Amino acid sequence: MRHSRSALAFLFLAASLARAPAEDFDPTRFVGLDLPSAYAALGAPQEVFSFRGAQASQDNVVFYYPGFLYLFWYQNRVWQVRVDRRFARTVFGLSLGMSAEDVGLTVLRSVVPMGDSLYFDIDDGRYPLRVRLVIAGGVLSDLYVYRSDF
Repeated sequence: MRHSRSALAFLFLAASLARAPAEDFDPTRFVGLDLPSAYAALGAPQEVFSFRGAQASQDNVVFYYPGFLYLFWYQNRVWQVRVDRRFARTVFGLSLGMSAEDVGLTVLRSVVPMGDSLYFDIDDGRYPLRVRLVIAGGVLSDLYVYRSDF
């Protein structure tokens, strides 16, 4: 059976996200990508959908990839990356599904609690980034990395 390059990239991404390698997954590398760069890095998404914000200016187009990775787009650039509770790899030393107490012990940065989430900032040299750790039912359920200058 012949597969297109994008289908092979898609299968490779699905397999690599399903494994739990020793090194952390780095969502910051996707922030700022344009469409050709995202396709080169990840292949075609499995799904594309819109996500309605509280205001029209907060509406997003979202690419969903196997392994529970989401890229949020604004003006043809990724501005936010999300992994949900089913994501198998660690991110910033954190495992989705870990207890809120363990999250607090693992995060080595100044964390600001607000509502159901914990926040910390990262300066990666390109953009000011913020990490949102969503705590639901006492466990880390979602992790977002986004440009905080929007």
